[in-house]
Amino acid sequence: MSLVVFFLAYLILSFNLLYKNLWRQDCSKSVDLRHYYLIKNWTFFVFIISTFLFLRILYSVYSEKISNQLLQAHNFSFVTIIPWLFVYGKILINPEILYGYPKLEKRLIEIQKITTVNNSIWIYDLANISKLDNKKHSCNIKNVLPYIADIENIVQEKHPFRNTKFSYQNFVELLNIPSSHVHYIFKYHSIVSFKQYKDYCRIEDALKLIDQGSLDASMLENLSGKVGFISYDSFFTTFKSHTKLTPKEYLNCQNNLKFTEC
Repeated sequence: MSLVVFFLAYLILSFNLLYKNLWRQDCSKSVDLRHYYLIKNWTFFVFIISTFLFLRILYSVYSEKISNQLLQAHNFSFVTIIPWLFVYGKILINPEILYGYPKLEKRLIEIQKITTVNNSIWIYDLANISKLDNKKHSCNIKNVLPYIADIENIVQEKHPFRNTKFSYQNFVELLNIPSSHVHYIFKYHSIVSFKQYKDYCRIEDALKLIDQGSLDASMLENLSGKVGFISYDSFFTTFKSHTKLTPKEYLNCQNNLKFTEC
């Protein structure tokens, strides 16, 4: 009887601990969503296995008692092989549980080596977060950096903002990141809003195209449409705000026509 009470108490306390501290948690606050689900699913799986093994012991003791055998819980011991086979099989299917955060750390090191993140846009240091009242809601750089790197890489490689109708929802779908995460990053780890970031990227795109040296003044209006601005006026205003020069002045500087004015 004491054995039954012990196992029941153990299962109830384990369930209560896992349910309150993991299974019931709001996953939207977890920046590394995949790791959260990995841990959640594994703990639930192990809890089920533990429950099965507990029931096996109870049944074994019960069968030994009714057959007047020595109570050693040896009956049906071969059944314990089955859940462990499931455990080993799951490890083979999901080996990430074996490395977890160390693998994430490795990825972060790789990201830091290959990705140049714009420090004029993104904030990593908690001490520099502009919304000081919400500093406690911000997460560690090690969690945010992979997402910011993904944002930067996709913008540089796919140029999504060249589409004049490209929306926030389109951006979320392209990144394949939960909308709450993107909102979180722009709110706590960026000094600009999404719209400002979109305009910033469009101007940077325009600067790169001008720097290639294949444009002349007559092509600037077409350039504004190519990088995603609806009108040349909005392109002109944003460009001058960004560079302190008009598009034509910048083009002339690049062509060395008015080098002394740059």
